[in-house]
Amino acid sequence: MLRATLSLVVIVAVLGVTTPALAGACPGCAAIKAKGQGFCVACDKGRMFGVDLTSKKLHDALDGRKIDTAKMKCTGCKAAANDDSVCSHCNVGMAGGMAYHSRVAHTLAKGKAMSAGKVSGCTSCKSARKSHGFCTACDVGFVADRAFKGKKQHDAAADAHKILVKAADKAQKCEPCAVAMVTDGKCKHCKVSFKDGRKVTQ
Repeated sequence: MLRATLSLVVIVAVLGVTTPALAGACPGCAAIKAKGQGFCVACDKGRMFGVDLTSKKLHDALDGRKIDTAKMKCTGCKAAANDDSVCSHCNVGMAGGMAYHSRVAHTLAKGKAMSAGKVSGCTSCKSARKSHGFCTACDVGFVADRAFKGKKQHDAAADAHKILVKAADKAQKCEPCAVAMVTDGKCKHCKVSFKDGRKVTQ
């Protein structure tokens, strides 16, 4: 009787652990789906700016941190926070109350989140949103479910998104290289530097 009871307890415990996983009820993944980006450590996967990631290091390099202008000591950072620009002294990009150490992330973060339901009645805009295109009539472009005002901002965002896609793929082979690609940095392991997502000569 005792053995049967113990067996039942083990079965219930196993089902309790595996059932949520089988049902796809992972809290980390659910949070990413709700927010649109993030990283699930349990499943070792994430998403940033519409790109699926398998590298926590790459995610962290792209992720922004909240800023408090009242506590900022750098005047350049304060100015950048006011107009979503980059502090030339600290080399930090500001956008939407967040600070980014990745130029790629900062460029994409300057866009306004734009789901399909938020797009206006303009058929050209709706079409452009599906293809990372640009609506000349409204002077608005779309990249990774974000809207960018003006052709210059849109083209910069499109280029940044391409770099991110390449970095996400590169991370499967060399994470430091992937991080360097989005931060204009150097991979100490491969001893190569990157600028605008491309290798540069020393």
